[in-house]
Amino acid sequence: MNLYNITLINNILKNLFTIVSILIAQLLFAQESKDSVWVQAKIWSRDANREIQYSDWKLFGSKTVDLLNGFSPAKSTQFDKYGGNQLLKFNSNGYFSIIKKDSRWWIVDPLGNAFVNIAVNGVRLGKSPKNELAYNEKFTNTGNWIGSTKEILDINGFNSTGSWSDIETIKSYNKKSEKPIVYCTQLSLLSTFSQKQRKKTANKEYPVLANVFNADFKEYCINRVKELIDLDSKDRNLFGHFSDNELPFQNDLLKEFLEINDTNDKAYQLALQWLAENKINQTATTKEQREMFSGFVAAAYYQLINDVIKSVDANHLYLGSRLHSSAKNNPYILSAAEKFIDIISINYYGNWAVTEKHKQQWEALEKPFIVTEFYTKGEDTKMGNMTGAGWLVKTQLDRGIHYQNFCLKLLQIKNCVGWHWFRYQDNDPEDKTADQSNNDANKGIVNTQYEVYSDLLKKMKQLNSIVYDLIKFFDQL
Repeated sequence: MNLYNITLINNILKNLFTIVSILIAQLLFAQESKDSVWVQAKIWSRDANREIQYSDWKLFGSKTVDLLNGFSPAKSTQFDKYGGNQLLKFNSNGYFSIIKKDSRWWIVDPLGNAFVNIAVNGVRLGKSPKNELAYNEKFTNTGNWIGSTKEILDINGFNSTGSWSDIETIKSYNKKSEKPIVYCTQLSLLSTFSQKQRKKTANKEYPVLANVFNADFKEYCINRVKELIDLDSKDRNLFGHFSDNELPFQNDLLKEFLEINDTNDKAYQLALQWLAENKINQTATTKEQREMFSGFVAAAYYQLINDVIKSVDANHLYLGSRLHSSAKNNPYILSAAEKFIDIISINYYGNWAVTEKHKQQWEALEKPFIVTEFYTKGEDTKMGNMTGAGWLVKTQLDRGIHYQNFCLKLLQIKNCVGWHWFRYQDNDPEDKTADQSNNDANKGIVNTQYEVYSDLLKKMKQLNSIVYDLIKFFDQL
């Protein structure tokens, strides 16, 4: 038998195996659930060399609003100008705040109404030549663009903009509008301080999180926070402040701190002191002990940042640093976060929906949380779609089904108070200013020419517009 025939037979067997596996999965799933649909998706990951790769197409059962057994929307929600539910009222401090009632956490908007934070990240203009051409043809000025974007958000049930949005344009819009755009800040405190220290010392190996213990860090934070948010402290349209994005809490921080190996360095001193106080052998640490040390560092960071932010702006929520990777399930980091953060922010990738393990872990928290990044990418756009950690699906409709499946799970978690879709616009491959994780990928609710993905948004709108009815339905189960 020649090589061609062997290859042909192997391919036939592989395809038969895939078909049989799908059929078996469909039969099993049909027996287990009648309120779900199937979506084909490829799982994004990195290989041993950190090269991006996708799995083969796999089937994932997905819950949708239309197939929720026993659910019928009341269609009675009356939304205020922020998107809050006027039929569910609480005491208000005049700004966005949080409250726990009957085992469920809520955000309270400035008018005293229940509010679920449903946001889109990166609401800003694209920078590629194609983006600029489309902008000039469709909008001609930023006022027209932000007005059109606000309309898209309103129609489809989004009540906020997330991190990386054009805050100055949003604030300018809000001065002229009776229905404002809710926004948040990204202060990037430790990340910018670390960059300055790197330039100052030319030591690229120094751990980012060791800078928390730098004698100059607190003063830097005070000055930067005053510069960035002092004028916004009375802005009722401001939701809250992120202090940083995806700090490397998931790293082996104990090892990184010890490798500084400088007896004059504060972070190195603290690592040795922590080992001594906890009677831990430096050469034989366990996974739990390393996680404990990461929690120790996180507590120092969150306490310092919370104190600084609240000293300048006591009116608004502190939203943390957008935990990701294994940091989002490290119990010691989460324990540190819930002591000093108003709403814990979590960027969530790698699972089709929140896992039962994460659900139980986060439900046990004493503070509410928001998933501040998630998305899928559609193959039908013909984009490269190799960047970013989101899953790949066949169509825009499949993206919408994933959105409903993901958010329906979140709504069942009583301390989840919202989510932020990543992001507003697709990554144009012609954008030379984009970082490697944001290139040539279908992440947006609009494409590179500011045209909406109607099949995606139809599903998003269906869920977003009845979110309070869905919460009531799940709470009564």
